[in-house]
Amino acid sequence: GDGDGDGDGDGDGDGDADCNMGGGGNGDVDYSYLWVANTAQGSISKIDTQSMTELARYYSDPNPAAASPSRTSVNIDGRYAAVSNRGTGTVSMYASQVEDCIDKNNDGMITTSPDKDTLVPYDQEECRIWTTTVNPPIAEYVGGPRGTTFDPGIFNQGTCEYDAQKLWVGWHTSNGIAYMGRIDINSGVQDATVQIDGWPASHAPYGAAMDGDGNVWFTGVFQDDLWRVNSKTLELSHWNSGMGHTPYGMTVDFNGLPWFGGYCGPISYFDPQLQTFHLIPDTNSCHRGIAVDLNYQVWVASNANGGAGCGLIQVDGNTKTWVKNHYFPQCGTPVGVSIDIEGKVWIVDYDGWAWRLDPETELAEQLPIAGVHYTYSDMTGGALKAVFVPE
Repeated sequence: GDGDGDGDGDGDGDGDADCNMGGGGNGDVDYSYLWVANTAQGSISKIDTQSMTELARYYSDPNPAAASPSRTSVNIDGRYAAVSNRGTGTVSMYASQVEDCIDKNNDGMITTSPDKDTLVPYDQEECRIWTTTVNPPIAEYVGGPRGTTFDPGIFNQGTCEYDAQKLWVGWHTSNGIAYMGRIDINSGVQDATVQIDGWPASHAPYGAAMDGDGNVWFTGVFQDDLWRVNSKTLELSHWNSGMGHTPYGMTVDFNGLPWFGGYCGPISYFDPQLQTFHLIPDTNSCHRGIAVDLNYQVWVASNANGGAGCGLIQVDGNTKTWVKNHYFPQCGTPVGVSIDIEGKVWIVDYDGWAWRLDPETELAEQLPIAGVHYTYSDMTGGALKAVFVPE
């Protein structure tokens, strides 16, 4: 991808007119959703990003009161979303389209949440495809699954679909040993596990994102460490910056560079070819989530206790320089940042709402979302679509 802003990350289409990716790969836009974890309720909300409407809510675990869902991730064609439950050590996947839901009780219809106020009981929700408990089991809440990212697998030109899709998730069993587990999205079976010895962080792998070469990148919170797993060979690599950049949120851009929002530190990135870390000047703040759009603008949530105050920081990925700080009429604790199919920036506030910012006009629109939302990751699938485009 080259970030030319036409929505597909690769310039003027790819010459394959037969494959129109629903959900906004390289063809017609059929749907675009933001998936927000409702942390206290133990549920996940499905939000139409174009109409700014919360369409439905689904319980994330059989024990929603204990689940504490946080990281959400969307697959390459937008058909599925996953959420990891920190408190119970489970991961659940949902279908965004009713035709992908499963008539589990064979009554000839799909039983599913009809709106944001009506949740179907966990075991009756037929748009919940599966729930998997990570193995080996987590060590308490701090070890619960956090970093979560889909692997699109292989694009099949014959079917115009992605085959062998996986979901990667990170957790730990005790301080000192962490895991990145790979789950087959069709079966929900954990089919590979990478053990990380000498895990330095109190919490589980905190953020995770794929690059276009099929590597999974992940971080430990407040640590200067970065890891990479080759999704094909399962080879593990590790770097430490020693620069005190204290990553909190992370993402990978369409050039393969991991970016980090430092918690009470700078915005930074890693150059995999040079194997060097770089800090962005004038960006010290208390950052949370981070996302990169197709115009190579980097958007980072900033909390009130940081130098930039409560809002959204914009960095130019081309020049690697600070652009400006964006502020909103209401700002509590912004956490998650994600880019939708139209290139608009979503910032989800812990305190019960989201803002949608149009980068061109700087128009900000607010959507109330009931409950508290300690949620971030690739909540729209925009990051994955930016790095993986069918050739």
